[in-house]
Amino acid sequence: MLSTFFSTSRPVHYLMMFIIVVTIVLITILGDPQRHWWELITILIVLGSLALVEFIVSKNDLTSSSSYVLWCATILYLTYLVFDVQLHVITALFFILLAIRRLLSLRTGHSIIKKIFDATFWIAIATIFFHWSALLYLLVYVSIFLYVRNDFRHWATPLIAMGCVWMLLFTYDYVWDNHMISSIWQSYSSSYVWNKSVFQGQEFILFTLIILSVIGFFIYISKLIDIQQSVRPRFTIMTFMGLCGIALFLIDFESFSNGGYLFLLLPLSVFIARAVNAIEHKIFKEILLWIPILLLLSSFLLH
Repeated sequence: MLSTFFSTSRPVHYLMMFIIVVTIVLITILGDPQRHWWELITILIVLGSLALVEFIVSKNDLTSSSSYVLWCATILYLTYLVFDVQLHVITALFFILLAIRRLLSLRTGHSIIKKIFDATFWIAIATIFFHWSALLYLLVYVSIFLYVRNDFRHWATPLIAMGCVWMLLFTYDYVWDNHMISSIWQSYSSSYVWNKSVFQGQEFILFTLIILSVIGFFIYISKLIDIQQSVRPRFTIMTFMGLCGIALFLIDFESFSNGGYLFLLLPLSVFIARAVNAIEHKIFKEILLWIPILLLLSSFLLH
């Protein structure tokens, strides 16, 4: 069963996830005449993102030594094929994961300014690809508050990093006259979910993801006192990342359904994995680990 097979972290799990990603992406893209062959590059970006997820989880002790997070993240990530998430959004998620890796490493206390600069820089790059990635700037200041709030330089560093990216972007705009800055600014809009009168079938999968995320948030709040003081900031960062995804759901449902829901990928996978580790009843463990695959299959069937 899944709970037993993924209860450890072994190379066979990485090989299995690699085969699943490559097989499903190849079948979906090559089997659809409306898709272009160059979209196969998403395989590399997806695999790179999943490698970052595994690195983040293992290096920061977000779960016990298992492959539950890798399993959940892989299956949930593949829903991008159903929602026709564009390459630029998937690329933005990759840069966001790079930023999360740097923010969580602030716990070591080494190279603080460099890590803050790097994290902000990656989020700024992600914003170029997907404008709502700007919500993740919140994570930078949350991380500073949790780890290194006593030095003014740490609070100013994100502004410098953002300024560097925008100066480079301004220079690019000025030389090649592509109006990229104005297009990014104009892309911000509101599309409230409660204004929609008709929902597509697969959009109900998004509601399920939101419900699971909200449940995870309240469980985190209720169990906060039981989490060790040393690891509490890491889960707080994960929680705020999930809250950014929920905020996007409320602010711009269209952007959320076009790929913004991938903001929930890491925190939701960690939540499910920790729930599996906490539950002793094997049947409930299996049910939790089958949720991602049921969501993936349902999204394909409802498409």
